[in-house]
Amino acid sequence: MRRLEILQWTGLLVGALMWGVAHILGYGTTEATCNSAAPVLGLDQHLWEGVINGVTAAVSLGAALAAGAVIVLTSDVSYEDDAPVGRIRFFAIAALIANVLFIMMIVLYAVGSIGNTPCRQA
Repeated sequence: MRRLEILQWTGLLVGALMWGVAHILGYGTTEATCNSAAPVLGLDQHLWEGVINGVTAAVSLGAALAAGAVIVLTSDVSYEDDAPVGRIRFFAIAALIANVLFIMMIVLYAVGSIGNTPCRQA
C-alpha cells in the first residue's frame, strides 16, 4: 500500500514541478544568453533549451508512467471505493491526465523556445 501511495504522489506532483523547472531554467538560459558575458561563456541557447526541456519531458513521462502503474495495480477497485485504495486510484487517474497535459506544455514550450531567436532589439 505504501508503494502505491508513493507512486501516486510522484505521478501527481512531479509533472507540475518539471513544468515549473523548465520555465525557470529556460528563462535563466535566455537571460544568460542575452547577457554581455554570453560570448565569453560560450552559451548556446538552443542547445540548452533542448536539453532542459528534453530532461523535464522525460521526467514528466516517468511520472505519467508511475501514475499508469498505480492505475494498473488498482484495476480491481473503483475510484469510488472506500479510502485509501479508492482515493489512490482517483488521484492516479487525475495524475495521468495532468501529466499528459504537462508533457504537452513542455513540448510546446520547447518548440517555441528553440525556434525563437533571443536577444533581438524591438
